[in-house]
Amino acid sequence: MSLDGAIGISTSGLRAISAQLRTVSNNVANAEVEGYTRKVLPTRAVAADGIGIGVGIEQTVRVTDAALQRAVWTREASFAAADTRATILAPIESLHGRVEDGSSLAGLLGRLQESFLSLAADPTSASLQVEVVQGAETLAARINEMAGAVTSARNRTQELLSAGIDEVNRLLGEAGVLSREIIRQKNEAQGTAEIEDKRDAIIGKLSSMMDVRVVLKESGEMQLFTRGGLTIPLRPDALSTSGAELGPAAFYDSEGGSTPGIFLIDPSRPDQPFDITRGQLGGQLGGLLGLRDETLPRFTAELDEFAQKLARRFDQQGLRLFTDASGNVPQEGGAVPQARYVGFSSEIRVFALVQREPRLVRDGTHGIPAGIPDYPATREVQPPYGDPFTPNPAGGPEAFTGLLERVIEFTFGTEIGRGRPHDPAFLSTGMGPNGRLSSPIPSARTLGAYATALVSTQTAEHNAAKASADSERATRDLLANRYADVVGVNLDTEMALLVQLQNAYQANARVLTTVQAVWDALLNSVR
Repeated sequence: MSLDGAIGISTSGLRAISAQLRTVSNNVANAEVEGYTRKVLPTRAVAADGIGIGVGIEQTVRVTDAALQRAVWTREASFAAADTRATILAPIESLHGRVEDGSSLAGLLGRLQESFLSLAADPTSASLQVEVVQGAETLAARINEMAGAVTSARNRTQELLSAGIDEVNRLLGEAGVLSREIIRQKNEAQGTAEIEDKRDAIIGKLSSMMDVRVVLKESGEMQLFTRGGLTIPLRPDALSTSGAELGPAAFYDSEGGSTPGIFLIDPSRPDQPFDITRGQLGGQLGGLLGLRDETLPRFTAELDEFAQKLARRFDQQGLRLFTDASGNVPQEGGAVPQARYVGFSSEIRVFALVQREPRLVRDGTHGIPAGIPDYPATREVQPPYGDPFTPNPAGGPEAFTGLLERVIEFTFGTEIGRGRPHDPAFLSTGMGPNGRLSSPIPSARTLGAYATALVSTQTAEHNAAKASADSERATRDLLANRYADVVGVNLDTEMALLVQLQNAYQANARVLTTVQAVWDALLNSVR
């Protein structure tokens, strides 16, 4: 090898080692930066006519594991969905209270039943009559409170959905800008490792908002798809929705309904948005949609069912104790059974006449069967009736127990009358404003059984969501740690590499020193 060749090889080696030292130093400096991936600087031997002439430097590249990274993003979406459910449902579970301490719907219903039993033992007691009315008022107020909490939670999901769509659009716009820059720099043979880190960070945030499928190409292009396979444009206007105030009767339907959907905008056909409200999202947005359109409307339907059957079963025995604001007990509908009492749980109250005259909880408000009662009501008491009953007149015996016995045996019991099961029974299907909701509450024959099941079923939703969130978090963290071990910076490894590079640098420097000495000797010999 000629001296010029030795100098060229050593000089290129020094340049390569210096570049590698900068890369390693940068790794060490960014070791604790979230989202930073370890960078390496590939080198290659440069030859001419089969003879080595130096060392070439490639573009800096990232250490990655695409499969593991996709698994992390998928788990991020699952965790976000479960955590969103747990967060929204937590206040509702807290408000339900516990059956055993008497603060739940089942507990308050039990207290009302006990007050009727006490009054039956002493029907002349005006204070016990008032106690029954107060117990009914407390129960009605708790039903109202629960219904209000569910409606508030549902509107909260709608607010978060609107904000989430804005955030997703912002992230998609940023991802599009970075992707175009990566493609440009790759075309110009420039390094893109740092920009790819930034894009991955954006995808990580996107994956918590919605369950996206990511395809990365060698050219630097990135394609995003929904979980259903629809292409998501990398634009700040890719998704759209609208705000709305959601009441108990609001429901989502792709062909109607008052609840807004979420749409994917194809840039080539902006006037034909694609509805992705169902089955396409996942992540936080998917969790919010499940709450808004399924879980919380079902909670409302279950509360409406309990409230309506509570009012109906008292009314069927001759005591209009619970009514709507007009003094009516809403009846069952036709094709949509709950159509006439959607939202009843938010307005149920103690009948105004009973509040004014507490003795009516002993004497009754109307006969069975009967026509339009002589009190402010606009709907006739309708069949099916309980056993025939005539109210105790205002001047009747103070020891009258006929109504109290009916209420205790039938209203709180399993039958509407002797040998006849309650009609109508509690619904479990065909519920909600459009009749498409189903309840997991098992068949219940009594008000107490339904109230107990309602509390346990609705609180179980939060517990299940919390357990799922904990499980998904643990799995996500495990995968994230494994990914970090693969692509992150290990300081011990980097420091060992620094030592190796320093030794290599010194070796190349000694070659130059030796060549310089040889040149000096040659020059001195010819002088």
